Amino acid sequence: MKNIFLICFFFNSFFLFSLQWPVENPVVAANFGERSGNYYNAGIKVTGESTNVYAVDRGEVVFYQRENNHFSALPSGLGNFIAIEHDMLLRTIYGHLADDFIGEKKTNVVAGEVIGEIGNSGSGNGRYLYLELVDMELRELINPFLLLPAIDDRSRPVIRDLFIKESGAESYQVLANNAGITTGKYDLSAIVYDIAENISNTHQLAPYSIRMYINGREFSSIIYNSIKKSGDYLVLSSNNRSVNDYYIGNENWQVYLGRFDFETDVSVIRIVVSDFRNNESTREFRITSQR
Repeated sequence: MKNIFLICFFFNSFFLFSLQWPVENPVVAANFGERSGNYYNAGIKVTGESTNVYAVDRGEVVFYQRENNHFSALPSGLGNFIAIEHDMLLRTIYGHLADDFIGEKKTNVVAGEVIGEIGNSGSGNGRYLYLELVDMELRELINPFLLLPAIDDRSRPVIRDLFIKESGAESYQVLANNAGITTGKYDLSAIVYDIAENISNTHQLAPYSIRMYINGREFSSIIYNSIKKSGDYLVLSSNNRSVNDYYIGNENWQVYLGRFDFETDVSVIRIVVSDFRNNESTREFRITSQR
């Protein structure tokens, strides 16, 4: 029921909110859901045509932190940051700001108001803005692309390799098309990623959705809509997996797709990966399993 409500919230938000980008002519450097050490990237990293950072909507500044404030009770890798609360308990967080930002100077802001400048404070590598959206009612971190205006993107995601590992084995093996395997339970994973628009053709990002079909039926679905807390971990809401359960080893883009019991037969595996602009890539693999 909670997931249904969350989906309804997303769709209704397009009509209830008119969020604007916090930077001019945004270029996305990191996507929601990417691996960042032992955690998911719970927001997006963007740069813009200028260094100005704008409030995405009207709201109230509910918290701010200055990087050099040694009395802060909330240490953070975000450096200088501001938290603004908007209607419907939506909160936006702007991190890695330069030293001159509104902070204590103002309580209420309007949409499009300059609240600071892009900086490199905190643990960021380079100058960019980190934007995070929080649903304070559901206590979930939301993919900002769900509420921000669409930006141009014509690059299709990449599906590089499919991997297979027999249940109980230590390592994955690349699965070639038309491969033969013995019957049994196998873990499946794949290297998939999106390509950053307007950065380079080698800059990789997390996609928006990954779906795997086996013999025409959907077997697994991973959608980067939101991140929530489950016990001591942050997990993707769509599959309840933490970073260490989801990303394989030290490979940022090899993702776990699930475990399947292959019986004696020919199986067709189809992987479909899309970005937020519905650019889509598909690959099929045929496997013959026998005793």
